[in-house]
Amino acid sequence: MGDGRTVILGTDGYIELRKNLDVAKTTEGNHVFLVNNDGEQYFNVGGKAGYPYFGQLILDCLNRTENAMTQEHAFKAAEICVKAQMVAEKAKGIVRG
Repeated sequence: MGDGRTVILGTDGYIELRKNLDVAKTTEGNHVFLVNNDGEQYFNVGGKAGYPYFGQLILDCLNRTENAMTQEHAFKAAEICVKAQMVAEKAKGIVRG
């Protein structure tokens, strides 16, 4: 399964999210660790958090609705991605025809 981790670093601490954990022969997941100047905190969020956005996005695509994200927002995100790719390719000297 592997580890699924997200770490958000800040100037006063960090948050680590562990969706999947494949260490020491355990596959438990859904852990949140919060570390800051006040100390360390642990939250077991199993069954308390999910991914409702993805289901809503799929329903938007099927039903032609805009509940998860507006069409304008989606197009702007796609535009930013294309521009970032073009900048990256230009920096590497890649030429597209």
